[in-house]
Amino acid sequence: MAFTTAEQEHGRVEAFTGTSAVANTIPANTARTRILIVDDEVTLLRLMKLGMRSMASEWDLHFAESGQEALKLISQQPFDVVITDMRMPGMNGAQLLNLVLRDHPKTVRIILSGYADLSEVMNCVGLTHQFLEKPCSLDDLKTCLRRVTNVQSHLNHEKIRSATAGLKNLPSLPKTYLEIAEAVQSDDCTTELIAEIASKDPGLCAKLLQISNSAYFGFGRKIFSVDDAVQLLGVSIIQSLALATPLYSSFDQKKCPGFPLEQIWEHSAQVAALGRRLYRQHMDDPQLAEQAFAAGILHDVGKLILADSLGAEYRAVLKESHATKTPLHLVEQLRLHTTHAEVGAYLLAIWGLPIPLVETVACHHDPQRCGTREICLSGIIHVANALQYSQSSNPEMVATPVDMDYLKGIHLDEHFEMWRQQLADGEF
Repeated sequence: MAFTTAEQEHGRVEAFTGTSAVANTIPANTARTRILIVDDEVTLLRLMKLGMRSMASEWDLHFAESGQEALKLISQQPFDVVITDMRMPGMNGAQLLNLVLRDHPKTVRIILSGYADLSEVMNCVGLTHQFLEKPCSLDDLKTCLRRVTNVQSHLNHEKIRSATAGLKNLPSLPKTYLEIAEAVQSDDCTTELIAEIASKDPGLCAKLLQISNSAYFGFGRKIFSVDDAVQLLGVSIIQSLALATPLYSSFDQKKCPGFPLEQIWEHSAQVAALGRRLYRQHMDDPQLAEQAFAAGILHDVGKLILADSLGAEYRAVLKESHATKTPLHLVEQLRLHTTHAEVGAYLLAIWGLPIPLVETVACHHDPQRCGTREICLSGIIHVANALQYSQSSNPEMVATPVDMDYLKGIHLDEHFEMWRQQLADGEF
């Protein structure tokens, strides 16, 4: 039985930016992606035009020297991606992106700036998907854009795409919302308390990972766990962010009556714990074990996005899945032409979360898309998801079967049956 190590996992999914299994299974978008770059530094814009010429066959690139000029171009035809400097005369980047969010919510919004203080970053938390720091190499910028355009190309449901790109945060359970609100306003708040609360909630987990992976904070490595995110950011920054920006919100059950949010979050927590345990039990790789925990927490965030954006339409999908005993992602594909896995991966990708987490969320129902003959992060969450469903007695949750062909291909079919029995006997 072979498991990928953390180093192998990182190397294998680097191709997600252009040649990964995920990217290659996505139908190519026939129309070129429209990208607008805004900066008042004319010399920099000229250099970017020259450096980006090689991408002209893939991207329809436009450039503007001010926020006002950018709005004029956007009014003529919306863009898929807008990248803007922060500090510009007349209209700064935050003001520009606020108008883009209001009028064109499906547009991916990116700040590229070398000048920003914490207050400016806080103003951008809900407005931007990513914060890139100047100087940014053309290769890094192209990598970021490839990543965004790859995930855009397979989410063609306009309403879902707009709702997902327009999200400032993912709603939390009401009790979690109250817990974190009380914690960050307390004088004796600790990083341990924040991490404990956030680790149970996919929405908070995703938002803290988005912020900690921002280039503004310059941690020099990708952050995979909530514990690391909270420790690196520190209590004072999290308190400032939470009090000044929409870091969290409560889910409105009226949008999708009967949506089993609490059961889904409980399922996610159990999948996370199982994924971490599988790596700890079979490999001495604590780094990848923590990645598995984060991936498990996040793997179903797409369900919340669909419930929040489609309401009654998604409730009908849930009812059909329950009535026919058909796995939910299959009904989603049939009725919506996308799945919660793809929607969740889209959000995490445009938020700039580490590629292994994005790929795992995208492939947790179909790990063969990853194209590896070893058990990887996507495979572990696929197995943990199936194991958890095999033990669930919740009638609202239709079990997702494990892919036995995949397990046989990596020689884990017998191990899966052993793990399922151990779990049933309380030994795992």
